Amino acid sequence: MIKTLKKALISLIFLLYSQIPLSAADVDLLGQFSLQGLGKHVSNRWDGEIGLRYIPRFLFSRPVAENRIIDTEISLNGFLQTGDEITVDNIELYRLTARYATTQSEIQLGLQKINFGPAQLLRSLMWFDRLNPTDPLRIAAGVWGLRYRYIFLNNANVWLWGLFGNGEPKGMETYGSVKTKPEFGGRVQTPVPRGEIALTGHTRTLSNSIRNFRENRIAFDGRWDIVVGAWVEAVVQYQEIASPYHYTKMLTLGLDYTFGIGNGVYVLGEHMINQLSDEFSESDMDAQLSALTLNYPLGIFDNFSLMAFYSWKTDDIIQYASWQRTYDKIVLSLALFHYPDMQISMINTTGGGYGAQVMLIYNH
Repeated sequence: MIKTLKKALISLIFLLYSQIPLSAADVDLLGQFSLQGLGKHVSNRWDGEIGLRYIPRFLFSRPVAENRIIDTEISLNGFLQTGDEITVDNIELYRLTARYATTQSEIQLGLQKINFGPAQLLRSLMWFDRLNPTDPLRIAAGVWGLRYRYIFLNNANVWLWGLFGNGEPKGMETYGSVKTKPEFGGRVQTPVPRGEIALTGHTRTLSNSIRNFRENRIAFDGRWDIVVGAWVEAVVQYQEIASPYHYTKMLTLGLDYTFGIGNGVYVLGEHMINQLSDEFSESDMDAQLSALTLNYPLGIFDNFSLMAFYSWKTDDIIQYASWQRTYDKIVLSLALFHYPDMQISMINTTGGGYGAQVMLIYNH
């Protein structure tokens, strides 16, 4: 059923644009090609790999009336990696969206990226993507669904979404949703003095392989610019059965500031508290993480950054340093890292160890 619905969506998009003369539309073919080399020291030995990735993007847009437009994006993600053996990831659909937009609203259908919230490194509101903050490509898997957004004249905005057919775990999820059950959610965001605040909610049906059960989430977030930038993300999640606990409570606090040293030193820090419990007022399991990043532009083309993640419970730390040189279409990235054995945030630390990564990115 799910495959049938996705095929129907693809057919609908192509049928829609087949009725529009190409001469009346804007058509673009963009893409991103990347070449990666990685060397990593794990368990007293060095491992290396080379990877190639190409993400082509086909963009099609056409005005249908004054201040109204329809557009679509079709993009693929293909990857080839060589290490001890050659592996080829299947070429996957990365984005497939059809969008109708006016000056104050938009409705988007298909495989799309949905993310929100002010946090950058430790995101309590990482509900629908698994963006790795150390990834120069900023790759984030999409979700199948329908999303509507309306922007008021005072910049307040309302989001509504319905998701369907997303069976794999996404964001912070441990268990994926039941593919045949739709998910629903929404978000209301409004300006306040010196910043903005928002309320977000989401509900879905999931399964722990024994039975299906309901999960509900509600969140508050806000950002303010008062001398320093300050933000908060607070999430409460409730599951009908303990899997492994009824309640998950997450809180992220963050600050950022640019110091007037040299070309400007940008510093961002975040702290996350994650609690699991069977009762809302209790805390049966507690974990705390801190993250810090420093960014310094060395010139027009060059940028240097340092990033660290620390687990207060296990005393594990991630250390990551990178340098990037950016031209109009080419980005050269060099990174040095030291990873612990355990997983921290969305950074893949499998096996731990230390090493280096070089990446050449070409955008066309």
